[in-house]
Amino acid sequence: MGGGGGKREKAEGSDVDEHETRDKKKTKKGTTLPSMIKNKEKRSAVHAKLKREKKIEKRKQAKERDAAIKRALDLGEEPPEKKVPRTIENTREVDETVCRPDDEELFAGNDADEFSQVLKQEVTPKILITTNRFNSTRGPAFIQELLSVIPNAHYHKRGTYELKKIVEYAKNKDFTSVMVVHSNRREPDALLIINLPDGPTAHFKLSKLVLRKDIKVHSLALEKCMKNS
Repeated sequence: MGGGGGKREKAEGSDVDEHETRDKKKTKKGTTLPSMIKNKEKRSAVHAKLKREKKIEKRKQAKERDAAIKRALDLGEEPPEKKVPRTIENTREVDETVCRPDDEELFAGNDADEFSQVLKQEVTPKILITTNRFNSTRGPAFIQELLSVIPNAHYHKRGTYELKKIVEYAKNKDFTSVMVVHSNRREPDALLIINLPDGPTAHFKLSKLVLRKDIKVHSLALEKCMKNS
């Protein structure tokens, strides 16, 4: 029994030592951080005091800096160099992969780009929209929405024509791109965009397609407009 009590006393004593060590670590610098104070009012007061002291110190340093500059100018000496605050911009390392506005090689590459004529507005984009051979039930509605948002877009029924024939037809009719709405299991599931005349071609997957009329917010707005009209 006596031995057990001694161990308990020792354990309790060690807990006290740990608390004292922790308190010493907290107050090692002689300042009490607001985060150490549990009472909200006292914590706010200490925080305000520290903020006020920091502001006073900053103002004092500014006055000393101005006085040093004035003294140097009066003596005809060069004023001390102004400290530049560290920011993300002036501490960022130079990245060689970032394009610079004076990069001649970059602009030369842009001139050789397949979309350069469109980007320079030398050619007006003209889009031919078609489908795969087995169109879906929601495909026509989706195509109507594409036609409503893409300027100068025209729909042509695919029928039994091969895609090569469609592309040749689009080239002859001065289309700049062909967009194929691919469907699977009665649902549009992909978009194939072919830039004419020489590519490139991009393929985009579609999932969980929601048409404009099925969006609740759109339906409410449309209903409100109809009531106002």
